[in-house]
Amino acid sequence: MSAHPERASSAPLAEHHDLVEHVRVLSDNDPTQCVIQGRLGLGIVRDAGDAVAEMHLCGHLGFAYYLLAQDASALEVTQRALDLARAQDDRPWEAKALATLGSVHSGFGDNTSAIDFLEQALAIRRELDDTYGTAVALNNLADTYIEMRQFFDRARDLLTQSHALFASIPGSVEATKGASVSLGTLAELAMAESERVGLGADAAATAAAEALVRARESLEVADTLADNLRILAIARLVEARALVACGRHDEAEQAIGRIRAMGGVTGTPYFQIMDSMLTGRIHRTRGFHEAAARAVETGLALTDDTPRMTERVQLLTDLVAVHEERGAFADALAAHRRLFEATLRSRDEVAERRGRVLNGHLDLERAQLAAERAQLRSEHLESVNRTLAYDALHDALTGLANRRDFDSTLAAITSRAYAPLTLLLLDLDQFKGVNDTFSHLVGDEVLRRVAQIIGACVRGTDLVARVGGEEIAVLLASDPDPTFVAEVCERIRRSIADQAWDDVAPGLRVTISIGAATWRPGESPVHLHGRADALLYEAKRLGRNRTVRDA
Repeated sequence: MSAHPERASSAPLAEHHDLVEHVRVLSDNDPTQCVIQGRLGLGIVRDAGDAVAEMHLCGHLGFAYYLLAQDASALEVTQRALDLARAQDDRPWEAKALATLGSVHSGFGDNTSAIDFLEQALAIRRELDDTYGTAVALNNLADTYIEMRQFFDRARDLLTQSHALFASIPGSVEATKGASVSLGTLAELAMAESERVGLGADAAATAAAEALVRARESLEVADTLADNLRILAIARLVEARALVACGRHDEAEQAIGRIRAMGGVTGTPYFQIMDSMLTGRIHRTRGFHEAAARAVETGLALTDDTPRMTERVQLLTDLVAVHEERGAFADALAAHRRLFEATLRSRDEVAERRGRVLNGHLDLERAQLAAERAQLRSEHLESVNRTLAYDALHDALTGLANRRDFDSTLAAITSRAYAPLTLLLLDLDQFKGVNDTFSHLVGDEVLRRVAQIIGACVRGTDLVARVGGEEIAVLLASDPDPTFVAEVCERIRRSIADQAWDDVAPGLRVTISIGAATWRPGESPVHLHGRADALLYEAKRLGRNRTVRDA
């Protein structure tokens, strides 16, 4: 494989070479200046008719906009770079543009589209026999799987391949950058694994320790890259996060201070938001809850002007915990409301952007989706005004969505002309025996833990609801790929069956049966629910602790 994909790329006119190179360097070190200089440069190269230079500048601008969380602009200029690359049959730049589109979609939570773009980029890099580009594409795919909080084994396999490819490229600055990034992504994977629901304290501590080792290996490599502040800043941020996960808060504060002192790329929204999040977590662990709340609110203010709802949801989750720990239950309830609204907004925005990718009539679809969002929000506000209570949409015991929210969401989704959807109905096996043998208090704790486990096994954009005594429903908003649905069901079933329940009640064993039905366009919610219920009944009849899916 080739270690230098750029050799196959088109070159801008000689008089524009320095301009393009200057903007490229800025994209990694000072994205704000990159946008300023890049937009000025676009006017120059367009007047000169230099389409290759325009392609390069649009590509670098797209990445800078992505770092600045200006996703609409990032999508616009990166799509222009992609169109120019395809018009010139420039495969390396086509792969670059696809990778940036994947990163942007991953950033605002549209992981389905992100994976599609990234896999296209990976296929091109492999077709070109490009070692470095393939390694980058593998790392980007793994990072998206980690963001989804699932398929950790797949992410680890991709990262192992990526790091091995970077290591096979001798004496290359690009390979050094890649090695630092892949080690940092391995650290991110270890941190995500340490936060899995149901993981024991010892296993979580081991995973956090592995994250710190990988983070410092990444930082050691990044320190050799004097001309790339972004890679160094990312490595330092990963180290700070790993230190927080390990409970080494004094060292974490020092690491955060070093990031702040760098300037440039660390002034972008992502780094500022992560600064607030980590500072809040340090204060919270030390028992300084008011300071923690202030830090989190600072981060939330930064998310107001960005479409990156993932960080907002994380911050609001932290804020709920801070208020609950300090006994400020009214504030905790208000934070819960904000969290719910952020989740709805995230789901809406992901659906909107995914629709744009799949539909060539962008302007028409944007108007339709905006009208639909307005209608859904209006219905939601009317519901809130009628009930004037937060628990109108939530189950008090488990914190999951309740039957009312489930029914309204299912009706809204199935009213669309096309909405990829699979309904899972899950029922705890012989749950009456748990209540009778161990007490209703134990049964309640089992329901709470099962709710947490199921929530950890699906994505934040999927709806999990308690719809009966021991019955839970999941709306998987994704293409009805049988393999994907089977993996989700098996992950839930296995996680519950393998969970250690002795701390709840000695001798307790819990299993679950699942019926999975994929929505057929035009099918009513009642009919879909009936099919899923029949499949659940069949799983019970066949012996419980299993999944039965439709054909």
